[in-house]
Amino acid sequence: METLIIAANLGRVRVLRLKEPGDDPIEQPHLVEQSSESVAQHVASLRETVTDQAGRFPQGDGVGRQNGMSYGEEHHLKQEIERVALKRTAGCIDDIVEHEGHPPWILAAPQSIVARLEQCLAPRTRSTLGQTVGSDLTRCPLAEMEKRFA
Repeated sequence: METLIIAANLGRVRVLRLKEPGDDPIEQPHLVEQSSESVAQHVASLRETVTDQAGRFPQGDGVGRQNGMSYGEEHHLKQEIERVALKRTAGCIDDIVEHEGHPPWILAAPQSIVARLEQCLAPRTRSTLGQTVGSDLTRCPLAEMEKRFA
């Protein structure tokens, strides 16, 4: 039986399969990366999203006297960029798991986003999720991944 392993962060999704040993007694369980299904996504930075810096509008008490300066409102733009990236990553994972026929699978994502990413997944995808790993393994070498999962 093959196990599907998906390693993800806000900008990249990596798909691996754990192949069990066959009839050959020398063969060991090993991981095979599905490079065609690995997806790199661009996550916009705050500087790319905002076209201007905060304005300084004068506030004064009399004509010609300006005592205070304002920087405008906080719009929680960083949280919004992260939320959009989470939804896009979850949608990509939903598509991969659906394409594979909803097998049991393992999710590896950074500890800071793994719970929120799991909540963004479709209910059917979430129901087949077997285990979560709180670590960013998107750039981890295949040999280290085999030690961890095989």
